[in-house]
Amino acid sequence: MKPAINHPGIPGSSGRASLRVYLLLITLIVLVIIFFRMPRPCQEPLTYRIGTVDARFGLSRQEFADSVGKAASIWGKPYARALFREEPGGKIEINLVYDYRQEAADKLKKLHYAIGTTKGAYDDMKVRFENLKAEYERENSALASDSNVYHKRLGAYNAEIEAGRQRGAVTEADYRRLTAEKGELNNMRENLQARQEELKRIADILNSMTVVINDIATNYNLEVVKSQDTGKRLGSEFSGGDYVSKDGKQTITIYQFDDENRLVRVLAHEFGHALGLKHNDNPTAIMYRLMQSDSLSLAPDDLAALKGRCSD
Repeated sequence: MKPAINHPGIPGSSGRASLRVYLLLITLIVLVIIFFRMPRPCQEPLTYRIGTVDARFGLSRQEFADSVGKAASIWGKPYARALFREEPGGKIEINLVYDYRQEAADKLKKLHYAIGTTKGAYDDMKVRFENLKAEYERENSALASDSNVYHKRLGAYNAEIEAGRQRGAVTEADYRRLTAEKGELNNMRENLQARQEELKRIADILNSMTVVINDIATNYNLEVVKSQDTGKRLGSEFSGGDYVSKDGKQTITIYQFDDENRLVRVLAHEFGHALGLKHNDNPTAIMYRLMQSDSLSLAPDDLAALKGRCSD
């Protein structure tokens, strides 16, 4: 019988077990190193950059950037350091986009409508809306009636002109009467066209009022008004902006604001989402789902959520 030969470097079962343990230890060490080297929430500032700034808001790029900076600083105050930092290649792109919400508010401001965010502003705008809507319906009904009269007279006029053409002659009296009728029909047509344009103007105001009223209404769970043009575009909640993180890209887009204070607050709300914070149930908080306060200070609910996030 030949003696067993042990070849160095070829481990037996106990050697393989030792190797597995060794590799497991190495893996655990690597994971621990990665864990402690990864930046913890709030330890390193999130970076942002200014993207699109629509000139129709009347803000320069620098003015918008200043407002963004004010909003970003709100979240860093409890820690006495910045949680956000502007960089040319910042990961969060911040845009100012002009859409139907701001357009509606601007139209009403030009007509000297007071735009507010309180329940009192809602009540005042709702009364004006109902009065203007009633006026629109009266004028529209009258226009339809007068339009029917015009088309009947126009039809009779055209029939008489055709009859005279077939006869080959028109009396002097009929000529004067038809000439006068043509002048009256021209005046009626111009009047109807002017009234149609006025109704379009009123309808445009009503649509703008619908947007503004419903913006306030959703903040106080009040009755909304319906409009065929705007109904499809309005969601269950109004928002002056939103934060989106998709496919590795982060964006904050602002759509509507009334003044700088409101702009900063909307931005601060979206920055909260960028930090990973969710909505809370405090109506005075920056992270409340609706905009019911103009405060630019973090509420206790905001602070608690921030502390919980930053201590993860």
